[in-house]
Amino acid sequence: MQLWNSVKLQNNTACVNGVQVDIRVRSSDMVPSIWGKHSRQFWDIFLWNFGRTAGSELRTEHTIMILKQLEYFLLQSFIFLVVHAGFNEKALPEPTDLSLTWMNEFSIKLEWSPSTDSDASCKVTYWVRTPEKEAYTNSSFIVLDVFVKDAVTITVQTKPIICGDRTISKPVSITIDNPTELVKKFQCSLYSTKDMNCTWLPANQAPLDLKLYYRYAGEHSSIAACSEYQYRTGQKTGCHLRGNLTNHNIDIQVNGTINGLSVRNTFSVIPINNVKTLASKVNIKEEGKNLLLSWEPPSDFKPSCWDYILNYSKCDESLSKILSKQSTEKIPYDRRCQYRVRVKAMYTDRCGNGGSDWSEEEIHGEDDWSLTLVAIIIPASVFVFVVLFICCVMKYKEIIFPKIPQPFFKEMLDISKEHMSLKTTVYVPVVEKVEENISLQFNPSYPINQPES
Repeated sequence: MQLWNSVKLQNNTACVNGVQVDIRVRSSDMVPSIWGKHSRQFWDIFLWNFGRTAGSELRTEHTIMILKQLEYFLLQSFIFLVVHAGFNEKALPEPTDLSLTWMNEFSIKLEWSPSTDSDASCKVTYWVRTPEKEAYTNSSFIVLDVFVKDAVTITVQTKPIICGDRTISKPVSITIDNPTELVKKFQCSLYSTKDMNCTWLPANQAPLDLKLYYRYAGEHSSIAACSEYQYRTGQKTGCHLRGNLTNHNIDIQVNGTINGLSVRNTFSVIPINNVKTLASKVNIKEEGKNLLLSWEPPSDFKPSCWDYILNYSKCDESLSKILSKQSTEKIPYDRRCQYRVRVKAMYTDRCGNGGSDWSEEEIHGEDDWSLTLVAIIIPASVFVFVVLFICCVMKYKEIIFPKIPQPFFKEMLDISKEHMSLKTTVYVPVVEKVEENISLQFNPSYPINQPES
């Protein structure tokens, strides 16, 4: 069986028997891995299928299919080996002696030895990559801003600019290890346009020499150290930051020394998404049949950035409203009710995110106690009447509900619980006693009248 009739390599493709196969390889490291992975996988499949089809003339087509797979695999392996050999010859040498040093709290200087090549006319650049950005430089060093929240790997490769058919070099990399945690639950709150408060909890291994530094993000601005720390039980737990905070994101670093080594924890804060202002005071004023409620918007911020949640109650009825861009509201006034009012400001997504705490509850008017008394007396009276009625019924129930005589036939039925049998009683009349031996006697004391003749 013929494996292939002709193979032509041209423009990153191989033409095999008139079929074009893409042979582009981005890295020479790919070739051994592809060979090792697919060769083992192919031979496992091939031997398994070949064992199933061996000795069976009925499976000739299946055997031919397996041989075609073998043909394709051998062709692919041949092409990769040829390309790999050419790639190693054409790839530029990678940078060497890669190292880094910290320039300040947020920036590092990455240095390396330039690539050495016999071709002096070859012009190259260096491609530097971090997880967050990439950059190019023609020098043998570069200064980068790095946020070390987790482990950070920085990669450098030599890339040709004018260098004939030479290709990009292998990557070399250096890693900044995952930093030890110095603080936990780090959070910041912007309480005015120029003031922000950041707080944290010290980690178990936090040293006493913690320091906080900050700067405007996206700019090579000066770095400021915290000048107003907050303390709890002798440890630093917060810092007041000052500056033009609403127009910039802020880079913050907390650092300290553990076992003689400098440890850095970095954070990025967007102040306008962490607004937390003081609560406003509510004012209540009567205007005819209405109450006018008003309050001051949080200071230093644009009034159009705020919406408000208004909660109030009257006569134990709770009501709520959401007001957009307005700091006053009229509500109907019922003089029989007491009003309790409070408000909360919300910094909307038109400008950022956040808000204030609930204001103190303001009280206006007094409840009409006559309504309360009526509401109490009427149910109490009804309850007392019901109790007296029940007692009266229980006392005179035999008079009110006399006992009804039971029917005659029930006396003739005696249902015993022990034997559950029916007994009948036969009526037997009472025998009267009759005197016996009655005799008549003549009494001569009385004269016998004779009839006259």
